This record gives sequence, C-alpha cells and structure tokens, in this order.
Amino acid sequence: MFGSRFRLSASSATARILRYACNYATALGVITFRVECNRGDGRLVAQQRRWFKWLSMLFRILISYLYCHFYGSFIIVLQNIHFQLIVGVRMLCSLICALVILMMQFWYEEQLIALVNTFLQLFRRVKSLPGCQDMCFGGHRELILLLFGVLCQIYQCFYLLPTLIDEFNIEFTFTVFLETYSSLSTAIICYICFVGYLSVGALYHHINRYIRHELRDQLEKLKPSNESRAQRKAASYRLDECLAIYEDIQRVSREFQRLFDVPLCLAIIFGFLTMALVSFFVVLNQFNGFAMWVLEMKIFLEMLLLTLSIQGTIHNSRVVRRLSLENYYLTERSDWHKKLEMFLSRLNYNEFRVRPLGLFDVSNELILVFLSALVTYLTYIIQYGMQSNQL
Repeated sequence: MFGSRFRLSASSATARILRYACNYATALGVITFRVECNRGDGRLVAQQRRWFKWLSMLFRILISYLYCHFYGSFIIVLQNIHFQLIVGVRMLCSLICALVILMMQFWYEEQLIALVNTFLQLFRRVKSLPGCQDMCFGGHRELILLLFGVLCQIYQCFYLLPTLIDEFNIEFTFTVFLETYSSLSTAIICYICFVGYLSVGALYHHINRYIRHELRDQLEKLKPSNESRAQRKAASYRLDECLAIYEDIQRVSREFQRLFDVPLCLAIIFGFLTMALVSFFVVLNQFNGFAMWVLEMKIFLEMLLLTLSIQGTIHNSRVVRRLSLENYYLTERSDWHKKLEMFLSRLNYNEFRVRPLGLFDVSNELILVFLSALVTYLTYIIQYGMQSNQL
C-alpha cells in the first residue's frame, strides 16, 4: 500500500515539475504553443499561439544580434589565443542554437505540436490499461532526475547574481542579461531532449511493468482445459494493444530523434565547450574560486542527466525483448506465437539508439572520452604556462 502511495506521489510530483518546466520554457520563448485541458473531454492537448510565436521570434533575433555585437567586441580585446578560440566557438554555437530554435518555431511548429499530442495520447493509452490507472509520469527515478535538472536550471539563472551586485552598472548588467538569456535558451534545448528521452523511457517502463505482471498472469490462466471465449478475446485484445503501443513508442521516438537530432548535437557541443571554458578559467585562477568549481559541476551534471535518461531509455527498450521471450511459451496458440515472432523481428530491426547526426553515440562513455580529452588539454595548458614563465 505504501509503495503504491509513494509511486502515486512521485508521479504527481513529476507531473507538476513538467508543468512548471513548460511554463519556464514558454517564458524563455523556446516553447511557443500552450498545453491545456480540452473543454470537450478534459484531455491535455497542445495548441498553437501564433501571436506569441512571432513575438518570441522577433525578440530572439534582437537578442542574438546584441549578443553577437557585445561578445564580438569582447573577443577582439582578449589577449590569450586559447581564450579567444574557446569564447569564439562557444559564441558561434550559441548563435547556431538560436538559429535552430527560430527554424523549429517557423518551419516545424506543427510537427512539434503533433509530437507532443502523440506523447500525451500514448500516456493516456498506457494509463487506460488495467493496473496502470495510478500512472502519471514515471516513478522515483524520474522524479530524482527531474529535481536535479531543476536545480541546474535554477543555478543557471542566478549564478552571475553575486558578480552583478559587486560590479553593478548598466552596461555590465545588460551584458549579463544577454549571456544568461543565450545560455538558458541553449540549456533549455538540452533539458527538452532530457525530458523527451525520459518520457520515452517512462512509457517503456510502464508498459513493461504491465506485461510483466498483468498480462503475464492473464496469459498463464489461458489453458486449453479451462479457457473461455471471453477470456481468450480479452487477452487477445490486450496483447494486440500492448504490441501496438510498443510500435507507437518506437514511432514517436524516431520522430523525436528526427526533429531534435541537430539541436541535441549542438547542445552537447555547447555544453562541452562551456566546460572547457570554465576549466580554462579555473586554471588561470590557479584552481581557486568556489563559484567556478560549482559551475563546472553543474554543467557536468547536465550532461550526465542527459546521458542517464538516454541510457535508461535504451535499457527499458531492451527489456521488451526479454519479456517477449518469457511470455512466448505461456500459451500454445500458434497465432499468438506468430504475433510475437513478427514483433521481435521488428524490435531487432528497429533497435533504439541515440546518435546525433551519426557522429557519436550518446552514452556515459561519451562523458569519459570528453573528460579524458579535457584533462589532456588542461595538462598541455599548464605545461605551456610553466615553460613560458621559465623563459
């Protein structure tokens, strides 16, 4: 009983966090549509807001122009060539991310709305299955990951506030605003990808739990000696519904990857470049400065959360194969065996992988590769500085 209550409270808490995150992304002008209850049946649906879309696009174009102007002047006066290179590439990635947001709002808004409505419809279909009525969005794992993601976003909003208070002037305040807005817009892309893959993983998790308990028990009861036509028809309907939900989850995950392939790649590159920039600052300050270390850990945590959500989704998608094989011999009906064989063959053909632009697989190994490259780069910088001082 207590476990059921905890799952229900965790799912309710994650639903609230997602609602606030949607409002947060709307305030940043990244999400231009609204998600509200339909007056007819009370279901959540995503709907267009054309006036807000054009207003957000015009505001982002203005901010991008000012950001390019101020940071272009800042890069010119820098003396260190390594610092110039990192800041310049980071500014370029930020401008490209702004351009990608504008393109998605202008050309792909209808597809994004259809994708969100498909996600909501899938959650309703899973929730309508017997034993899944208390399901909202994931459990305690999803809640913990979302809480860490919220903490990262809160720190991103206010980490420059102490510096702003100490060196308050109009020009510096405006520069901090441009930096914060551009960084938050890029970070929210990473957060949307994080929530998207977490949603796919939650769908896999709930449908796997249903097959492991509810459907398996019903299939075990279908023995040739005591099965009735009504029981056989109900079990067949549930099996067909589960297979259809699995295929729809695969379809929506492929559509999500198609739309967010480029934004995800840019967000990962931007995050790694920001980590390199902050690490360079730490080296220049001779490893002093608590705020820089916290910022470094925050960026690392964002990348880790993204990879954990993707790794969890990959794991849950592979659990489907094991469950299908376990349930294969629970019944002797040949028509059900054919359904499961065809389903398993489609699963093997459409294996779930996240490979942005075909360049690299997003996994925990990617973070290890980057950290090893970053340590090598910083070691080179330290040795170069020591040799320069000796000369």
